[in-house]
Amino acid sequence: MRSLLLLLVMFSAPVMGCELPFPNLGKAWCLVPAANDSQAGVYRVSGKDLLVRLSDRLIVRANGFTRESLQALDSRIEAVSELYLMDAAAYYSVSVGIRDRLPVVIRSLSEVQGISLVQPDILQLREKHAADVSTPTPPTYLTQLGIPELWPATPQGRGVRVAVIDDGFDLEHEELTHTQVIFSYDTASRSQDVSPGGEGDSHGTKVAGTVFAAHNGVGIDGIAPQASLIAIRQPDTWTSDTLLSFYLSKLSQADIVNASWRSEWLLEPVADIVADLAQNGRRGKGSAVVFSAGNNGMELTGEDSEAQLQAAVVIGAANGQGQRTRFSNYGQSVDAYVYGKAAPAVVPGGYGRFSGTSLSAAVASGYFALLLSQDPSLTLHQLVARLQQRLSLYQSSLQGPES
Repeated sequence: MRSLLLLLVMFSAPVMGCELPFPNLGKAWCLVPAANDSQAGVYRVSGKDLLVRLSDRLIVRANGFTRESLQALDSRIEAVSELYLMDAAAYYSVSVGIRDRLPVVIRSLSEVQGISLVQPDILQLREKHAADVSTPTPPTYLTQLGIPELWPATPQGRGVRVAVIDDGFDLEHEELTHTQVIFSYDTASRSQDVSPGGEGDSHGTKVAGTVFAAHNGVGIDGIAPQASLIAIRQPDTWTSDTLLSFYLSKLSQADIVNASWRSEWLLEPVADIVADLAQNGRRGKGSAVVFSAGNNGMELTGEDSEAQLQAAVVIGAANGQGQRTRFSNYGQSVDAYVYGKAAPAVVPGGYGRFSGTSLSAAVASGYFALLLSQDPSLTLHQLVARLQQRLSLYQSSLQGPES
């Protein structure tokens, strides 16, 4: 009923200056051309200080359709592809050839029974979080989480599948050549080559090194070096590519999905698929979808980004005493604060440093891999509880015995 009311509001009368109305998370939103730049596909999100780019594609959530039957609904639809399949519905990418057709096809499909959501495919700026610039020190996160004590007591991640969705991976690095890569895919090139696209693409290698780096006596020691890597290079933020990245993680049976980033605007399809993985992943025990909280030093409220998803595992940054850093975002959606000050890191072709809530999320992902390799029966809620308990124990140990 709520979706029907939204559709009535959006389409019963034109909204002044609104070229593209559509629903998202129970609200009606509007895209308007940015400085008469709609020919370039750049639009402003009404009510937000955010610019986005559009293509000729729509994101459609439907139940009971095939690609062929979906394409047959409107003669302006030129192509349909599956993006993410769930038990109760599926997400599709629908191409209409030219952007000018988007509003009328959105309206047409929104009126079809069995279609519960239609949005334009949106490209927005993604934040990757590595903010602190202090001098690197030995990785305090190892001590904070008691990881050296876990290494001899666990298979060091063996048997656990960790998906990392990021900007690229230097898999030829001496710290990563041993890593068992069970699947790799680049959503931009549609190939299996996930190498960084340029000098600035070091973030994914840093995350992978934190989790998987070899214990070879040089560089750094990864938290779960025997875990298996699902390497997904997604250098852009198209909704369609985000859905595909998570679906490939699901098809590869990822136990943990690391996403050390967050978007400026949470879109309903992304919220849906994170909930699906958290509820149905690992045969109902729940896959851990780990997002970084962000480095703006602000409280997370509402539904502005993936860091506010209750179904996700959201990780903020702590200092060496286990206290939240000033730069870390915070709020009720943050599940834990893990060390996020500067630490040594693997970078393409060498070594560097890593910090911020991206580091914190990578550390949490590796820690979960250690726990699951020791006890695969742990549920998602139990994993988070174990992390929280360990952090609490660490803080208590710093305070010393009561006098």
